[in-house]
Amino acid sequence: MSTPVRSVIALVNPNSRNGAGRATATAAVDALRRRGVEVMTRMGLDVADARLAAVEAVRSDADAVVVIGGDGTIGPVLDAARGTSTRVGLIPAGTGNDHARALGIPTDDPEAAVDIVVAGHSRRVDLGLITTTAGEFVFGTVAAIGLDAAVTERAVAMRRPRGQSRYALAAIAEIMALAPRHFRVTVDGETREMDLVMASVGNTPSYGGGMRICPDALIDDGLLDVTLVEYAPRRRLLRLFPTIYRGTHVSRPEVHTMRGRHVVIEAADPAPASADGELMGTTPVTVDVLPAAIEFLVPPTGEVTSSM
Repeated sequence: MSTPVRSVIALVNPNSRNGAGRATATAAVDALRRRGVEVMTRMGLDVADARLAAVEAVRSDADAVVVIGGDGTIGPVLDAARGTSTRVGLIPAGTGNDHARALGIPTDDPEAAVDIVVAGHSRRVDLGLITTTAGEFVFGTVAAIGLDAAVTERAVAMRRPRGQSRYALAAIAEIMALAPRHFRVTVDGETREMDLVMASVGNTPSYGGGMRICPDALIDDGLLDVTLVEYAPRRRLLRLFPTIYRGTHVSRPEVHTMRGRHVVIEAADPAPASADGELMGTTPVTVDVLPAAIEFLVPPTGEVTSSM
């Protein structure tokens, strides 16, 4: 499907990438206007304001809603736009940008991302729906339960260093303090029980800025990929961690994979949960796929990819 975009509401997170996203947003809005696109800009001052802005944007007459920010910024738009005909564009300006990777949108070239928006090529893709002790949330990339959610919590709280190195340092710290936790994971009726480090449910391959935790996940196949990492000595886990960036960890004996539409994760002791890099309560967790739930503006080929 292709209809050129001539008007957008741009939702901007000025605090993305520790404030550096503001410059990207300014450049992106200027680039849109140079291409003849009418732009109305909204900034979410807090979570409640961002949700209200997303709902208002989806209900508007604009040709598209464009998110200028990171994976956390897009959350309210996913929720507001799911099940509608609203086209959603993305100009990456965050730390992780894993939505952009899955959609084939360049993460380091705002002008190229603007060109994708203006061209108006779109495709419907899947979303995930996670239910935890804190409520129900829509997400686009990966839901994380256990160690990876704890790493997110620690990384978000760290003031330094900036960028992706925070996640590596946070992961090392969490692994060193790790204790086994018994999980029961059920995917489409098939149950596995074991001591796990973490359970990840992917609508897309990566999280945390390119960590390919579910390397075979596709954003438009109507399925969720599940990666389970069994408890192992710390030295083995520390060796496993770098392989996640390449997606080769799935060949290791302590890693198990499953695939399905409905996932239930229970833990003997409450385990933290996150999705799209945002903390979202604790176990028990239920994750469901929402097939073809949202229409994204994508590169002219219309292809989404799991290889970027």
